Amino acid sequence: MLHFTDDRGASVELEPDAFTIAGYTGRDRAMVQKHIDELAREGIAPPPEVPMWYEMPLGILTTADHIEAPTTQSCGEVEPVIIGIGDALYLGIGSDHTARDVEREDIKKSKAVCPKPIGSMLVRVDAFGSAFDAITLESWIDGEAYQSGTAAQLIPLATTLAGFRERKSARAFALFCGTVPLLTHGFRFGAKFSARLSGGPLAKPLLLDYTCESTHGKT
Repeated sequence: MLHFTDDRGASVELEPDAFTIAGYTGRDRAMVQKHIDELAREGIAPPPEVPMWYEMPLGILTTADHIEAPTTQSCGEVEPVIIGIGDALYLGIGSDHTARDVEREDIKKSKAVCPKPIGSMLVRVDAFGSAFDAITLESWIDGEAYQSGTAAQLIPLATTLAGFRERKSARAFALFCGTVPLLTHGFRFGAKFSARLSGGPLAKPLLLDYTCESTHGKT
């Protein structure tokens, strides 16, 4: 059971029966194809469909402020997260923490072997309209800027939610909706990951902070 607080101060409990990460969700399809081509040159196989839907183990979702990863080459990416509980919808912030050295072997596995942190604050949402495009997504690793962009760079959240619902019938779920480009030329590995969603219809920013420790080589 995951415990949150919403923007009205109410407690929210989530015991999900589905957890999906939507990948390759860029709104500019030419840029998405360019990214796929770049990954192919790195030995990472192209996805069979775009967007790609990765079904994840339910137990890797966490609101903990410290996680452990099985490799020294893991890092997070800021994502808007849609939480559904019955008829209620919420927006949260999450990190698709991934084992980068496993990606060449299997993208789904690289995601599934790492915990997926979610911020403890949620915003209740009636519908995901165009105003959500104005939300800014930012992240930092060890205090250095790592990502910055807006939700307008992603497929509209309403479209991603509709695509998920076409594939899954779930009364309680978490849906990671994609991320924005890096500010660096490659992945950065560090001990602390921080992220923020702000602006648009959000009265207050949604924040996420956690530390990561590698268990690689430990007995």
